Amino acid sequence: MKMNLYANNVVLIGMPGCGKSSIGSLLAPALKMKFYDVDRYIEKKEQQSVAELFSHGEDHFRQIESQAIFDIYNKSSIVIATGGGVVTRHQNMVLLQQQGIIFYIERSIEMIIDSLGAAEHRPLLAGNVQRIYTLYEQRKHLYEKYGHYRISNNESCQAAVEKIQAKLLEHIQIETRQEC
Repeated sequence: MKMNLYANNVVLIGMPGCGKSSIGSLLAPALKMKFYDVDRYIEKKEQQSVAELFSHGEDHFRQIESQAIFDIYNKSSIVIATGGGVVTRHQNMVLLQQQGIIFYIERSIEMIIDSLGAAEHRPLLAGNVQRIYTLYEQRKHLYEKYGHYRISNNESCQAAVEKIQAKLLEHIQIETRQEC
């Protein structure tokens, strides 16, 4: 996808457990932006947990998720932590790309599994943490396709925040050069 050089939002995509929410909650105040966690937004709006919404089927949840993306995408100066499956619907990514610079948060599968101690909060992994390998194989190419930048989160969330800030600074410099 082509990057919108004038985008004003920062969007985080990646596997469940890669640290999108943790990174987003640190990044937003550092950038003096508001933070939206799409899963928390959905839970508040629907007054049900993600797991409860998934109990009606993944397609049901993905429809709700797409509506949440539509609700959020056009806001200004926000950091958005998406759910891991947001990339499975092209229309979600088209909307997010219109107003955002998309960062693919990469983390080793082993580190993801180590951090998923409470897998019951992740409906697609409940009862089978090893399913993370299947999800990774299904989604990796989508994260790579839609991410404008790749950021490793194999160190710490703060290190990932600093990498994102450096890429944003680089992006602003490119934007400024193109305006001259």
